[in-house]
Amino acid sequence: MRLSDREKQILKTVIQEFIDTATPVGSSQISQKAKIDLKPASVRRIMASLEEKGYLTQPHTSAGRIPTSAGYRIYVNELLKKSKLTEFQEALIQLAIEEYDGDVQLFMSKVSTVLAKISKQVGIIVTPKFYEAVLERVHLIPVSATRVMVILAVKDQQVRTILVEVNHQVDKDDLHRLARKINQRFYGKTLREIKNSFAHVMSDLKSEKTGLVRFFSKTADRIFDFSRYENYWLHGTNYLMHQPEFTDIQRVSNLIQILEDKEHIFHFMEKREQPPGIRITIGQENELAPMRDCSVITSTYKVGDILGVVGVIGPMRLRYQKVIPLVEYMATAITRKLGMT
Repeated sequence: MRLSDREKQILKTVIQEFIDTATPVGSSQISQKAKIDLKPASVRRIMASLEEKGYLTQPHTSAGRIPTSAGYRIYVNELLKKSKLTEFQEALIQLAIEEYDGDVQLFMSKVSTVLAKISKQVGIIVTPKFYEAVLERVHLIPVSATRVMVILAVKDQQVRTILVEVNHQVDKDDLHRLARKINQRFYGKTLREIKNSFAHVMSDLKSEKTGLVRFFSKTADRIFDFSRYENYWLHGTNYLMHQPEFTDIQRVSNLIQILEDKEHIFHFMEKREQPPGIRITIGQENELAPMRDCSVITSTYKVGDILGVVGVIGPMRLRYQKVIPLVEYMATAITRKLGMT
């Protein structure tokens, strides 16, 4: 529904007041604000109109009003003015970024910790999905008579190695010939595409005498399965305990339980990769039931052509004007750093 300028002004003021106080907002509170040149009765009528339109709600008959998910959505889309990070906040982020020495797990842990520390909410970062990487070259190197090291070099100089136990003796020249055929047929394909089509694409070579094609066709699902490399780090669940929205132990317990569920979180975060960039979901917009009291602000970062996701999770009563630029800044800083390595 279209809102008048007065309605937008009142809605913005109610939301900002609620973010600051976490208590229902009354008309007298709003009328006392310097920018509001209206008497309490006029403010009350506008607040009642906003409630009818679904942007405010009244938790109790005698209480003031609080924003709904729809109210926060209008606020974020139309009324919000983002603030800048402080020099101290930027310095904290740069310190975590510049300390990266190739240890991805430590790096991701530091990033989520800094996000949590600055936002006073839950900070989360999800590793890029390696199976979306584009193949440049496969190397097959004999390690012993029956063991082969598979080296996958992908675009932007990333490498993964897998040690494979072959069920018969292997010859170095045979491995080189097979690697050459794989490179010819799969160059420029994603590792996901290779995993799903290896047996079909190589089917005309299954009868070759070494048996290597048959072996690799049977084990392609395992060789090209990179789900084990996927991970995420989150810090700041302790901040949830201090939020008035989560004084209910069962509610916060359900939320923490879902945050620690790898399958659910990966599925939830994967949907936030496309389109790339900032994404904000508020309350009922979140598909996972325990997160419907939350807002989730994420942005994508890039390692070469592969996307990862970084963000902040907290109650709907987030300081959006500060958290949105924080997430954007962090995503840009990660992209710059990992793009250089």
